Amino acid sequence: MSKLQVISISVLCFAGFASVLSLIFYFGDWPRLIAVVVVGIFLGLLAAPSIEPKAFKHAWAYELLSGAMSGALIGLIFMGSAEALLVGALVGGVLGYMAPYWIKHAPIP
Repeated sequence: MSKLQVISISVLCFAGFASVLSLIFYFGDWPRLIAVVVVGIFLGLLAAPSIEPKAFKHAWAYELLSGAMSGALIGLIFMGSAEALLVGALVGGVLGYMAPYWIKHAPIP
């Protein structure tokens, strides 16, 4: 499979599953839905190199950037300040960089 196919399938599965559950149990809480979708996309992006490692040459850089972007979005959604955006990007980048160590222990439905 190509890299784009792996990323698309992974992101759609994780974000779709998380958003459906959020819509069922917390309908009307739109900031929560957006945050859950962002977290689902983050987990989908991090799981893609673990699903098909041969498709990704520089998986660490891909995971670092996707983690930083997701963390920045979460900081922007919840606080909306520049400090929250930077701290979220930093924490997300660290989580993304360390993803090969913890993603295999995350329960996938």
